[in-house]
Amino acid sequence: MLKIKSTDNYAGVTISGDFNDLESLVDAFHEITIDEFSDKHVKYIDMSTRVLGLCYDVRHAMQGDRDVELIDNGMDEDKMRFHSVITPKHNVYYTCNYLYPEMFFLTLALNELVKLRITELVKSKYGYNDALHKKVIWDKTIATIRNFQAEFMECVRNVLTEASFTRWLNIMNSDYINIEDIAHQYVDVYNIKYINMTRDQRLKNLSKIAKRIIEFNADGEHREIKRVVKEAAIKYGCSEGNIRLKGIEYPEDIVW
Repeated sequence: MLKIKSTDNYAGVTISGDFNDLESLVDAFHEITIDEFSDKHVKYIDMSTRVLGLCYDVRHAMQGDRDVELIDNGMDEDKMRFHSVITPKHNVYYTCNYLYPEMFFLTLALNELVKLRITELVKSKYGYNDALHKKVIWDKTIATIRNFQAEFMECVRNVLTEASFTRWLNIMNSDYINIEDIAHQYVDVYNIKYINMTRDQRLKNLSKIAKRIIEFNADGEHREIKRVVKEAAIKYGCSEGNIRLKGIEYPEDIVW
């Protein structure tokens, strides 16, 4: 069973599951994201690239390249005798860590990609109005993504106060967030700011940073980053997603 919990120092979350859990999640990420060569859904390419960044870590986790933990599976000697078998008493769960600001962004990005998948499945322009359509309601990819998001919601619920969590849910479900318009370098900036905070500062600023990412369109800092990125993309003849801001470097080690 897929699980998501906060890391000890609130830098982010630990995503854990058995091999099959993580394999299903990797398959869902690949299925729901938009190919970088797509001409039809260009505005979803950059957010898809960041979703695939998480997918990369989850895939390496299930390959054993990250951390592992042992989870009690409920087996004991009496059950072994009853079934005449000898089995382990623990299951191996594979884990990886991911930053909180990035997870806030990815949750919004996945909402948009789910909405797009719904319209593609039912050939409709109405999105969530078709969430109960027979081609949507049993879709394994959407169900897997929603389960992932639900686990993250429970994780956040356990970190924020009840009032903060309620406010966060309200703005997370706001209409017209238009997360596809965000300058992805803005997410990088807040990832770095968050990494450089102390444990107490992270806990204190968690809901504020989530709010900044959700309400990026009203943020002067985002507008400035967007302007710089757009000018650089024109100057160098590349996509805005390929522009890297000077001085924005992720550390090799994070105090999770």
